[in-house]
Amino acid sequence: MKLYDRVRVINDGYEGYGIKKGDEGHILNAEIRYGTFCFYREDPETLADDASASVRIEDLELVEDGGATDEDILEELPRHNPEWGCKVIDGFIYNLKGERLNEYAYDYHHRRIK
Repeated sequence: MKLYDRVRVINDGYEGYGIKKGDEGHILNAEIRYGTFCFYREDPETLADDASASVRIEDLELVEDGGATDEDILEELPRHNPEWGCKVIDGFIYNLKGERLNEYAYDYHHRRIK
């Protein structure tokens, strides 16, 4: 999962933001912060802005690749810093330098210390 990918929320807990289990939307920001991606949903009828929230990585599943390249992601990262976590591949968080940032797959809250 990464910037612009279409994702589905697979757990409850975001109802206060108008987002429920099963809702689909996109990853809006490039960076991963505190084990979350910024999830953005459009109204399916009007395609207007509808709801957004920081959603835990483990509460999202990939629906469709959004096509963002590493260059697109770098452009959107804070200070264009390639060390920021920005991709989830096979349960691991990676930065654009190819460094894996969590020691165990799917353990998004215990990051490696360099």
